Amino acid sequence: MRVAVLGAGVAGLVAAYRLTEQGHEPVVFERWPGLGGMAATLDVGGGHLLERYYHHWFTSDRHIVDLCEELGVGPIEWRPSSMAFFVDGKSRAFTTPLDLLRFTPLSLRDRIRMGVAVLKLQRAGRPTSDYEGETAAAWIRREMGEGPWQKVWGPLLRGKFGSRAEDISMAWLHGKLTLRRKLEGKEARKELLGYPAPSFEPIWTELVKRIEAGGGQVRIDQPAARVSREADGTFVVTPAAPGSFRKGHDPRDFDPAGEAERFDAVIATVPNDIFLSLADPSLGLADDFLEKLRTIEYHTALCLLLELQSDKVLSPFYWTNVADTDVPFVGLIEHTNFLEPERYDGRRFLYVANYLEPGDELLSLDPDQLVDRYLPHLQKVNPAFSRDWVVDRWMFREPAAQPIVIVGYHETIPPLDTGIPGLVLANTTQIYPEDRGTNYSVRLGEDAVKALLSQPLAARETAPSA
Repeated sequence: MRVAVLGAGVAGLVAAYRLTEQGHEPVVFERWPGLGGMAATLDVGGGHLLERYYHHWFTSDRHIVDLCEELGVGPIEWRPSSMAFFVDGKSRAFTTPLDLLRFTPLSLRDRIRMGVAVLKLQRAGRPTSDYEGETAAAWIRREMGEGPWQKVWGPLLRGKFGSRAEDISMAWLHGKLTLRRKLEGKEARKELLGYPAPSFEPIWTELVKRIEAGGGQVRIDQPAARVSREADGTFVVTPAAPGSFRKGHDPRDFDPAGEAERFDAVIATVPNDIFLSLADPSLGLADDFLEKLRTIEYHTALCLLLELQSDKVLSPFYWTNVADTDVPFVGLIEHTNFLEPERYDGRRFLYVANYLEPGDELLSLDPDQLVDRYLPHLQKVNPAFSRDWVVDRWMFREPAAQPIVIVGYHETIPPLDTGIPGLVLANTTQIYPEDRGTNYSVRLGEDAVKALLSQPLAARETAPSA
């Protein structure tokens, strides 16, 4: 089959690679002039690449690790993590159980109760489905108490989910606390995080090499503008002009370019709203499937990457969760507190992470305006921080970064099989109960191929007339 794969993120590239292994001919269409989706890299100068959005792996992330071993890329470096909470005007270490016992924003009783609750949850071995009917807020208040909700979990959930914080399913938090940390032996005593040297880019370039060697194509800076279906069941993809990424994410804003191409099948790895914009009525998608796509909400990732002066360090930690409700960002990830600055010729890099509701005023700011807006709050973390610490800055926005996993979310997840033979949808809304990321996107890409090849394509239904 000739298969159009929409999106050159992790799921799209893996799907195309697996298709070539089975003798099919994938053609990948990608809006961004780069590979890897939210794990795409940025040339920061000096021959160095950094991911546009911060990334690392857990030792339990076997899908991506196994893929790296299969592709022969790496090595993957595993290093101890260092995490902190910024609350009540101070960054406090929060990596080990002893750090929790020292966490004075909570009473000793609350600290013990919180630690016991997490430990019981991790050891209970109950399936995520047991937690789907309850909010995380209700579970935390019942099992940990009001203090941990007010000082830790409430601010974190509000930072990530905004006004929907009280509605988030306990199933989501269960996954965060258990599914990514199924550790044994030494790993259980000290969490290790992994990073592929020298960056994520060799993974994506090697996948492209394998795809092209198998007869496929990867076209970056050329998204699809429309997907339709002819009466005989053939799919038609109308490509958009190079440079369309400058017009945003919505295919309806792109300028069509080149001749429409025909395909036997389509795997779309784009967000729900993008898929809805791409989908021509001739596809014949059922109303209940379309309703699932419209029901799920997303929040936007706004990531500011700062290069700091080589002798400046904001904090001693790799990852700082911000639990201060007055601070307008949710996380500080100091990449060069995890990997030594010498990797980057002594340069230092800091990510300032945010998740925002659509239409938030911060999304309208340019990079310099955002630096200025964040400056007094970075000074709360380190009073010595000043604007002249910033050597360079880059800003990235991803509107469909974080699905809002509310109670009942599992009933709204769209299936990979769209109900149209030959058409598969695979995106982060279907990564459940785990949290979205590169690891489970590998699995998603493979599942998309399985879903496609399991369909009786030889007995396609006839598409309705356009």
